[in-house]
Amino acid sequence: MDIALYILGLLLLTLGCAVAAFTLILGLPGTVFLVVIAALYGWATGFAGVTGTVLAWLVGLAVVAEAFEFASTVLATGSEPPSRRVTVSALLGALVGGLVGTPFLFGVGSLIGALGGAFTGAALASSSQGNTASGALRAGFIAFRGRLLGFIVKASIAVVMIVVILAAAV
Repeated sequence: MDIALYILGLLLLTLGCAVAAFTLILGLPGTVFLVVIAALYGWATGFAGVTGTVLAWLVGLAVVAEAFEFASTVLATGSEPPSRRVTVSALLGALVGGLVGTPFLFGVGSLIGALGGAFTGAALASSSQGNTASGALRAGFIAFRGRLLGFIVKASIAVVMIVVILAAAV
């Protein structure tokens, strides 16, 4: 019976990690969900495999991933730093685009909407500041690139977190 419970626990842990990874596409803090799932698994198993040290590393990775994603959108680099209006508009555009796109393509539309929203928000804000069309498009592409880079790095860190969780659990 013990081996059956162990296998069931690993299956539930794997399923929880997969769901948490999918939430990244929806623009949710999937890395934080991974920490919660690992903590619940650790608690359920008496912290036999997933220990406090493992949880501390996971928290550190989650903080780095979330901070990098935010910073990459805010501090997207170009030839000149974006204005506060362009930065805020890119963030709000990504949020609105992610929400609008969520019902499409089984949730993948959320990622596409967030990328498009960041581009649109930054381009519109840049245009409203009197920039030329090419300047506004450049600002939009910079915001798009920053948001995409943030997602890629965050998703990569989430994969590392999942490997750490499953290695600790086994």
